[in-house]
Amino acid sequence: MEQNKTGKYFKYAIGEIILVVIGILIALSINNWNENNKKKNLEIDILTEVNMSLENDLIGVKQNLNDLKDKYISENIIIDWIVNKETFHDTLSRHINKIQFGIEFNYNGAPYETLKQLGMRTIKTDSLRQQISSLYDLTFDNYSALIKYQNDGIDAFHKLEAKYFNEIGFLNQNIMKPTNIVNLRNDNEFIFSLKSIRNYNEYIFEFLIPQVEIEIIKTKNMIEKEIEIRNNN
Repeated sequence: MEQNKTGKYFKYAIGEIILVVIGILIALSINNWNENNKKKNLEIDILTEVNMSLENDLIGVKQNLNDLKDKYISENIIIDWIVNKETFHDTLSRHINKIQFGIEFNYNGAPYETLKQLGMRTIKTDSLRQQISSLYDLTFDNYSALIKYQNDGIDAFHKLEAKYFNEIGFLNQNIMKPTNIVNLRNDNEFIFSLKSIRNYNEYIFEFLIPQVEIEIIKTKNMIEKEIEIRNNN
């Protein structure tokens, strides 16, 4: 009888151990599922933020494109007026004034900085992680640097203009008038600088901006695809 009781107790103990192990495994499984779900939701959230930010950045780049094309038209009109020795008329003031100002590209880097603080490994897919890093650290930084270079050139050009124009208008776009047209047309440095700014503008809107747009759209497409995959898993 004692042996039978011992056997029953042994089987009971084994059963209890198995139940405890199963319970622990289930708890661990639930905990892992919760942790993975939190990580997935965090990844979706940060990708959504980056994607929304890039939507605004894309709008900004397209605005740069339109502004530079508009400036390019005015630059050519002023160059033609100088080179062809055309008579000055008041409508030229607006075109002269328009070429005084550069463009800005203030992309929103906050979501990317948040992602870096969380850890780039928050994004599971290597190719997407690399694409986002490349867009912000290479494409955006390079574009911003070239825009600054252009604006610095315009600032330097203002020193030349001070010799031949009365003032730069801000609210009134029609007050900028030439004060010494003869000397202006004979100033090769002035003409060289103006043509160089025009050519650089053309480079930016014909080549550089389309490349930036391609990279933004490519990144957005990859993000949206990744979000869809995560939501379906």
